[in-house]
Amino acid sequence: MNLSNAQLLNFKDRIKFTDEDKRKFQPQIDHLVSSIKSHISEKTDTRVLKVLQCGSWRKGTILKPKDDVPVDIDLVFFLDIDHEDIDSLEQANNFILPILKSIYPKKEDKDFWDSPKTAGIEFVASGLNVDVVPVGKTDYEDYVAQPDKDSRQYFTSPKKQLEFISERKEANVNFTAIVRILKKWRNVHDVDLPSFAIELIVAHLDIVKGVEIDIQEAILRFLKLVSKKQMPVILFDTPYGSYAHDGAHTYIADPTNQENNIMKNSSDLDWNRIRIDADTAFETLLLAEEQDHITTTIDLWKEVFGSSFNIDPIEN
Repeated sequence: MNLSNAQLLNFKDRIKFTDEDKRKFQPQIDHLVSSIKSHISEKTDTRVLKVLQCGSWRKGTILKPKDDVPVDIDLVFFLDIDHEDIDSLEQANNFILPILKSIYPKKEDKDFWDSPKTAGIEFVASGLNVDVVPVGKTDYEDYVAQPDKDSRQYFTSPKKQLEFISERKEANVNFTAIVRILKKWRNVHDVDLPSFAIELIVAHLDIVKGVEIDIQEAILRFLKLVSKKQMPVILFDTPYGSYAHDGAHTYIADPTNQENNIMKNSSDLDWNRIRIDADTAFETLLLAEEQDHITTTIDLWKEVFGSSFNIDPIEN
């Protein structure tokens, strides 16, 4: 038995992170941004030009926090540094973690993390995870540079990434619902697939296969692709960069720079686990289609999307 868009939109409404939910976290985010800006100004010679809220939070694909799955937000700090000075970029990233620890001296070390591109903090009580992303402006409008452990410099555009997803949302009225439901599958089964990858695979399929507004069909199309033994290279019509095989098992290009593979750090073993999970979900939903009774159909969907899967309207 197939589930209708109306039924699956009811489920989406149960798992989506609403504007009201956002407002609850905004004061905490505003305080963090203000504190970081003050510390950068006081402790470094660098100036913050602007801050951009990014990630699923800004794209409108974020889920309501549940079962220890936090609310994630990316804060991109545009810094007044020379993007061609690699040492300055690396230093900018290195001073973010000490600043976070000085703002919140009572927090445990396990509540902080860092990487070649970001530093982050977890607020256990509220369930908010924040990645602070320092970048240097470049000579190319809206493009920035970040330190990178391999190429030493990562060239991308947070603004144009947001614009790309916005365009896909305009092209497909159910784009965010499809992405949210797939992210729920990811969370329920602890699939190591980044949110951005899910968004880009859905976008890629809409671009090359045609916009699919039927939510169930779009989900099946996604799972079928990801379950392939050899995932195809996914590229977009970008103004910069050209594809070159980087040795990674899977290549999903940044829609603002073809040279950036957002799955570069995913090993063959990592992707095989993702593929197996996707194949299991795909076969389960195909079986659900064959059922004559809604109860059996729902039970199979619950195997994929968790025991809380519910297609009834939310009662006001």
